[in-house]
Amino acid sequence: LPQTATPHALDSPSFHPPSHTLSHIAHSSIHTLLETNERLALDIRTLDSTMQTLVYENYSKFIDATDAIRSIGTNVTTAGNDGLDRLTSAMERIKESSTRAERLLKESREAVAEKLRVQRLLARLDALLCLPNTLRGLIEKGKFRMAVQSHASATQILGRHSKGFESLRSIESECALILGEMSGDLKRRLLGWSGGAGGGAFGAYGMVGFSHDEGLGEEGGPLPPRSIAEIFECAGTLLMLHGTAFSPELDRSQCQKLALSACGQFLKERLDPTTSSSNLASEASGTPGKNATSTASSVETLPQRTGKDGNSDPKASGLEGIAAELPLSFLDGILESSTLFGVSFPGDPSDLASRELLGNFVKENFDKFIIHVKTILIRRSEPFASPAPAEDETVGDGNAAIAANSNTNHHYRKHKHDETKDTSHDRDEEEQESKEDANFLQISLALAHLLRSVRELASGLALPEVGLDVSLASTLVDQTVELTEMLVRRRVVVKFYGLREVVVKECLGSLVREVVKSGHGSEKETKEENDVDATSPGNTEEGKGDESDGEPSKTLAEMVQLANVALSDGLQMADDLIRATLQRSQLTGVNNASVVAPVDSAVVKLAVQKNARLFGVWLATSLEQLVGCEPSENDQVILEIVDDDSENDSSDKKKKIVLPKNESDDDEFLSTSSSPSYSRKNSAEDIRKVEASRLLANLVVQLDDEASDQAYSDFLLAVCEMCRLAERSIANTLNQSIQSAMDQESRVAESANTLFASSINPHRKGKDVLDADNILAKRFQLAASRALAMYIMNRGAQAASELCANIYDLSDACDPYAIPSQPRDECCKLFEIIKTSCVDCISIVGGDLFVAPVAPFPDDDALYGDVFGNRLTQHPAGGGATSAGAPRGLQLDVERMFIEKTPVLPHSLDELNLTRNSVVSGIFRVALASFLECARSSIFSSLGYRQMKVDAIFVRYLMPHFVKDEFGTPDANACTCLFNTIDDIVLMAGQRCVDPEVVGDDEYYDAEKDEIVTPFAIVQQFLLTGGNNVGGDSAGDILMKRISFS
Repeated sequence: LPQTATPHALDSPSFHPPSHTLSHIAHSSIHTLLETNERLALDIRTLDSTMQTLVYENYSKFIDATDAIRSIGTNVTTAGNDGLDRLTSAMERIKESSTRAERLLKESREAVAEKLRVQRLLARLDALLCLPNTLRGLIEKGKFRMAVQSHASATQILGRHSKGFESLRSIESECALILGEMSGDLKRRLLGWSGGAGGGAFGAYGMVGFSHDEGLGEEGGPLPPRSIAEIFECAGTLLMLHGTAFSPELDRSQCQKLALSACGQFLKERLDPTTSSSNLASEASGTPGKNATSTASSVETLPQRTGKDGNSDPKASGLEGIAAELPLSFLDGILESSTLFGVSFPGDPSDLASRELLGNFVKENFDKFIIHVKTILIRRSEPFASPAPAEDETVGDGNAAIAANSNTNHHYRKHKHDETKDTSHDRDEEEQESKEDANFLQISLALAHLLRSVRELASGLALPEVGLDVSLASTLVDQTVELTEMLVRRRVVVKFYGLREVVVKECLGSLVREVVKSGHGSEKETKEENDVDATSPGNTEEGKGDESDGEPSKTLAEMVQLANVALSDGLQMADDLIRATLQRSQLTGVNNASVVAPVDSAVVKLAVQKNARLFGVWLATSLEQLVGCEPSENDQVILEIVDDDSENDSSDKKKKIVLPKNESDDDEFLSTSSSPSYSRKNSAEDIRKVEASRLLANLVVQLDDEASDQAYSDFLLAVCEMCRLAERSIANTLNQSIQSAMDQESRVAESANTLFASSINPHRKGKDVLDADNILAKRFQLAASRALAMYIMNRGAQAASELCANIYDLSDACDPYAIPSQPRDECCKLFEIIKTSCVDCISIVGGDLFVAPVAPFPDDDALYGDVFGNRLTQHPAGGGATSAGAPRGLQLDVERMFIEKTPVLPHSLDELNLTRNSVVSGIFRVALASFLECARSSIFSSLGYRQMKVDAIFVRYLMPHFVKDEFGTPDANACTCLFNTIDDIVLMAGQRCVDPEVVGDDEYYDAEKDEIVTPFAIVQQFLLTGGNNVGGDSAGDILMKRISFS
């Protein structure tokens, strides 16, 4: 066939260099462009050399011709007239002899010509007489178009002479019957092969106007086609019959659609493992299968790729392992169908309808092929995955894992880790990992063969004989490259899921075990020891590191060091995985020089960058779960209520940590759902993800069951500091690991590869910034804030439990004239917790232990308002008469209008600062808010109300020693809000008091001493004597050392 001139063909008159160059740049890799450049330079040098050689040869021939012409004139002149006379006489004798022979043989020649003419007529007559048998023979051999051509050549003779000869009329009618039967049979075949019985293929290619059952046999349709060539033989024959007396009523477009539909069904049946296996089994056993007939050998499979010796075994063609399982012959079927389409339906290259129809056929069947190959490769990439958990243990997130494991604590305690078992388990994991690496190497080789085959298909489809658009052919290559990149990215994802499991087991697990070992054993033992030592004056912070049950408790500094070591170990594991992944990205190309690595290093780098970010986000989420927070993935479904009075974003408002949207873990697997035979259930990535969640849930349960209160509090603060360290360093650490691994690979590639190597400066490709949007920094900042919030709530809960202890004893009304002798010891325990928290904060962030020394207790009643506030003293600041009672009604409502709201619990997105003032004020807020709610649900006697007043004055007096208002910060009104809460507690106690007369009366009559005392005097006396009636400076000093830093 004549070649079609295209602007991209170098030898075409319409060759357009700019479009050719742009096409190469858009659809070729750097490696291909460099090879093309060198090939063109070599061709130019070859053409120059060839042209120079031709010029030399032509010049030599010209010189030889000049010499020959010169010698002819010389020889003729030398020969003389005698030689010319002899030549003339010889020529006359030859002419006379030729004339005589012509005259003698004329009659014989005419007789021979007549006999040859008669022979040709007899042969034509014989062909006419044997025409029916000839047509039947050609039809039996499948040469339908040749049969139509034979009948067409004999039609003119039969049409001229059949009227005068009965035998010719019978031959003409018999041939017409044969052609008619052949036309109907071919139409039935094409309709059946195209899926007419099922109706599926017609909709795909727009077939309308035909009944799907038209012309089909009664016993399941015609025989399946032996090959693609047979399909186009039938379609081409029907097209030849169009417009004749034997027309099947199918025009050109309908024949094209039916032919492509039949090819699609043919390829689909050979690609579907269920149908192909059943057909092959039926052929092997000689039993008809589902679509087979009595002649099992009538169906031929796609032509297999053969080796050098013609063997069709995939191994003989150089394919082994997983590569041998890929149905690469399917691509040959697509190329054969496209080529035969152009041969069977020749026409104008500008026929856009035909090109669009062929393009849809190629895209649809290539999509089926890609889905099938994707299913094979994904299944083969998971043969060594660990067994899936039981149905009741398989969970989707950390919450479900915690819920499932909270009911199985006894099971956890019975199954401690055994060292021998762990060693064998680690060995099994190493063997499994080596098998997975070897298996993925086979997958990489299979992908390389697949990419090479698809490129060959694209080159064939772009030929002028096929006439498909170059962009369509390049799209097929892009799809294959996308598949290879997806599998490589999926491999990286699986590796990082395995890293999560190892980090939970080795890093976080070791940290939790150290926390459990630290402290004073179980919570019950800790509580008993605290109850015994509660009244001991020496129960100070210095006793925090004592030993119990032979296991020394760890200080906060040691706990922070353990947390930082766990973080460092986890980042080192991530660094090892990153280096191993990036340095093995060229493994297939190095070990197999004949196979080019299918994926560039830049793709692996981008996948590693993404999964490193996801690993960092997961680590922050895991640390949040360890401290007791909900998984951050569920934040988007939590209903958030925002106050309407947040008009301005001043500096004294708590800032919110806004997290940018990060990539999802499932982004790499969205396209996998297009494969109907593949399910992600119990896949390698899901198993490892669930296993990591299960291990993390076990650690949460272990902390809840076995860690002491003090150790757990230290653990919360250590995790906060761990997150703060990760906020500053994790993104830079992971980014340096990636860049150093790429730099090392680049140095190896530059020293080992040639000019046209497949990787040229891979570290220059893609983004070099791992966390350009500061996702990791903000994520760990949020984790640190949440861990700090959990520490504040934990310490606040401990303080609240102390404050609320024995509060119901204050409802005893047996002696209405009883007065308290001192503040409750629970208030001292509150300040012990506050003091311990101050020491914890200062040991991490440094700074002052307290705000200011404890101020002297005011001696003048007129100064009480300045120190304790108007509501607590119930008279104006600076002196004045005592009020008639507590504020009530409208006065109370007005006061509440100007009291600032006190947020008790921090928001999940609040940015909390690890400062002593912020932490201590938060603990006070939690404790006092709980105390207020406890007072709200209690009833107080007169003694109970007076005791509450004494406790409030005592707490109010010591609070400025620990907390202050820091203007210009979120803690601008920290101390003021706490004062308001104390006032609300006293107010609530007065409202819940059974004796309203004592409310607002600060003068108590002491019957034993026969004197009037006030709650301020009781507190002052307690501070001086330390609770001992004997008094003495030493007792007061011991008390102050217990509850303050003064």
